[in-house]
Amino acid sequence: MKVTFLGTGTSHGIPVIGCRCAVCTSTDSRNYRNRLGVWLHDETRSVAIDVSSDFRTGALRHGMRHLDAALLTHAHSDHVSGLDDLRIFSQVSGKPTVLYGSEQTFGEIKKRFGYAFEPPKSYGGGAPQYDLRLASEPFEIAGWKVTPLPILHGPEPILGYRVNDFALITDVTEIPESTLGLLKGLKILALDCLREKPHSTHLGFQQSVDYAKRIGAEKTYFIHMCHELEHVATEARLPPEIRLAYDGLEMELLG
Repeated sequence: MKVTFLGTGTSHGIPVIGCRCAVCTSTDSRNYRNRLGVWLHDETRSVAIDVSSDFRTGALRHGMRHLDAALLTHAHSDHVSGLDDLRIFSQVSGKPTVLYGSEQTFGEIKKRFGYAFEPPKSYGGGAPQYDLRLASEPFEIAGWKVTPLPILHGPEPILGYRVNDFALITDVTEIPESTLGLLKGLKILALDCLREKPHSTHLGFQQSVDYAKRIGAEKTYFIHMCHELEHVATEARLPPEIRLAYDGLEMELLG
């Protein structure tokens, strides 16, 4: 299974519109961060985690040709605004695109993308087609074991996901003990780290470090970073088993 980071930034993306800070004007490409997205794939399987408005850019950049399913953490705009771009996959395959998520996420998606669920006759075959499947228990996608990971995004319950020995936890303030128990033996963890200071709905830098050490994955990569965290300077403060992800980062997991 290959892990490709399509986007590693927060809701504004980096550069931030109108900002002239050192990160937003950096010439280091690792400081250029599209909104969050991860692609898990091999020769036959293809799964996305979250579908931001930058999904199309990442999919084209990395040569995505089909999609078995998308795992949705929650329905905030920077995680689902690219859902309309998935319609090409159902148009090519003739089958609805499979989406996994929570009841709350699907309820919000049905409101925001109502034209996909009750399209007017004039839409013909142009409307997206989705197959919504609740992610409440572990399930499999073409032999990959997927475990939903309940977490808290401020007061809001959302989901992270573990796929085999990879896990992604974004937009988190608290990881319950029951979920921590599902993270044993990870090879790679992608973990929320918004900025230096804690946020009402995200982990701050030291909180992310503490969770990473507690979970103990072989390698942890911070994601969902804003323009306060410069790549080189931030990595210099971290132990070697914790790094910053960046757009286009790829790694391969055996098994």
